[in-house]
Amino acid sequence: MLRILLTTIFVFYQLISFCQISSDSLKSAKDEYNLDFEKLIPNTKFASKWFSINNSKGVSIITDTTEKHGGQHSLLIENLNNDGPAKYTQSGIFIPSKYEGREVEIRLYAKLKDVAHHVDFAIRIDDEDYDMLQYKNSLKTRISGNVDWQQYSLTLPLNHDVRRICFWPTLYGSGKLWIDDVQILIDGVDISQAKIKPDYNPNTPQPINYGGNTAAAGRVKVKDAELYYETYGKGEPLLLLHGNSQSISVFKKQIKAFSKIYKVIAVDTRGQGKSTDSSTQPLSYDLYAEDMKTLLDSLHISKTNILGWSDGGNTGLIMAAKYPTYIKKLAVTGACTNPNEAVSTSTLEEVSKAIESLKTRQDVKSKYQVRLFTMLLTEPHITAFDLKKIKAPVLVMAGERDMILEKHTKFIAANISKSQLFIFKGASHYVPVEMVSEFNNKVLLFLDK
Repeated sequence: MLRILLTTIFVFYQLISFCQISSDSLKSAKDEYNLDFEKLIPNTKFASKWFSINNSKGVSIITDTTEKHGGQHSLLIENLNNDGPAKYTQSGIFIPSKYEGREVEIRLYAKLKDVAHHVDFAIRIDDEDYDMLQYKNSLKTRISGNVDWQQYSLTLPLNHDVRRICFWPTLYGSGKLWIDDVQILIDGVDISQAKIKPDYNPNTPQPINYGGNTAAAGRVKVKDAELYYETYGKGEPLLLLHGNSQSISVFKKQIKAFSKIYKVIAVDTRGQGKSTDSSTQPLSYDLYAEDMKTLLDSLHISKTNILGWSDGGNTGLIMAAKYPTYIKKLAVTGACTNPNEAVSTSTLEEVSKAIESLKTRQDVKSKYQVRLFTMLLTEPHITAFDLKKIKAPVLVMAGERDMILEKHTKFIAANISKSQLFIFKGASHYVPVEMVSEFNNKVLLFLDK
C-alpha cells in the first residue's frame, strides 16, 4: 500500500513538474514575441516587438486596457477619419523560422467596431533573401462592421529554406480593430513546444545586396556611357542582361544559383541601375549590343554564355547575329524581333499613354524613362535573315501568358538553326521571378549540355 502511495505521489509531482515546464515554456514564447501584447515599449502604449505602418494621418496603433480578450492588454488599431478603403493602418511581427515542420498556423482573436470598409489578417513566408515564398490573407471574407471577439486562423506550408514568418493585421478605412492572444503553431504544436531546426543559425549572414555590392563591383567606359557590373563565382563566363527599366537586382535568384557553376557577370544596361548615359540619340538594342561587346573586351572575355530577359534577350539575339564568335550559348526569355509583330496593339497603346504621361514631367529620371519606353515602340528590327545567321545554340523561352505573343516566340525559335523552344505554363513575362526553380533548372540544363 505504501509503495502504491509513494508511486502515486511521484507521478503526481512529475505531472506538476511537466505542466510547470509547459506553462513556463508557453510563457517564454509569449514573452519572446509579445503575442499577448503584455510587453510595452518603456513609457509608451506601444506594443514591444510589433511594427506599425499607416498611410493616413490621424490614426493610432496602441495597446488598450479596456477592451481585451485575455490578460491586461490588447492591440488597438484605430482610424477615426472618414477614409476610403485605399487608406490602411497595420501592425505586424516577424517570427524567425527556426522551427522544424511542414506547416505554420496563426490563430488570433479580433474584435471590430464601426469598421466602414474591412479588415484583413495576412501571413507571409519569406525565403533567405526575405522574398515572398507563400502568402495568404482573409480578404475573401471581407470582415467589417461590428463583430465581437472571435477567433480567426491562417495556415501556410513551410519548407526548410524559410527564413521568417510574417503576420500583420490591417484596418482599411475608418473604425477600430482589436487584436489579442495571438498563437503560432508549427504542425499543430505551439511554437513554445515546437522542434528547433538542428542546423538553425541565429547569426545567418544577411542577404547579398545584388546590384549594390561594392565588393563585386566594376565599371567600364563605353561610348557616351559608363557601365556598372558585378561579378560572382568561377568557371565559364555567363553574362546576364536584364529588361527595360530593370537592373542587376532583378536577377538575384539567378545569380545565386548560377554563380555556383559559372563566372556570372551581371550588368546594368546604360542609363539604368548604376550605369550612366550621356548620349542624346535614340536608344537602340544595337547600341546595347555594342556596349556589351566593349564590356567583354575590357574583361578579356572572348567567348561567353548569355542569359537575356526581355530587352536583354533582344540584345542577346543581336549579339549572336553580329558578333557570333563571342557567343557560346544564348538563352532568352520574352524576347522580340519587332514590336509591331511581337505584342498586341493594346500593349503598344499602353506604352504610348505612359510616354505621354511622362512627358509632362521635367525631372531627369522621367525624361530618360521616355527614351526607354520609346525604344519599346520602335525597336528592335531583327529580321528572319538575321536570326538565320545565328549559329550558337539558343534556348528560346517565354511565359504562357507573356506579353510577347506565343506565335512570335515560336517564330524566333523556328528561324534559328540550333534552337530549343520552351513555354512556361501559367507564367507571364516575369517568369524568372515567378517560377524561379523551374526557370533556373531549365537554363542550367541547357547550358550544361
